[in-house]
Amino acid sequence: MVQTTQAAQREGEAIERTRAFSQAMVDGNPSVLEALLAADFTYTHKNARVEPRAELIPSVRGGRRNARMDFDEIAVRSYPGATIVSGLAHMRVGPADRLIEFDSRFSAVWVEIDGEWRLAAYHSTGVPDA
Repeated sequence: MVQTTQAAQREGEAIERTRAFSQAMVDGNPSVLEALLAADFTYTHKNARVEPRAELIPSVRGGRRNARMDFDEIAVRSYPGATIVSGLAHMRVGPADRLIEFDSRFSAVWVEIDGEWRLAAYHSTGVPDA
């Protein structure tokens, strides 16, 4: 299948937005999250806990940060009004004295709302230890 320049640009922008989300989580930047997340955003963590936007942003505002959140093996699928970015996330999270490190498979679902792209869902599934 031949990809158009417009489709390639849209997919590249989705990857950049996904990286902006991860950087905001590492930086502890609630302003960036407010700009990126849909009003009904949900973050499904690797332990299956579902965290809505209404909990995530205040938590970040209160000092929550990820020590690491970067990606490999990124793939993108686009549909009218939606783009899904998936891949392998390398995570380091928790209090400084009890950081845990793990890898997870993730899906970030971007939807177009009123002409703007917003992250509607981020889903993480832990990769079992080898």
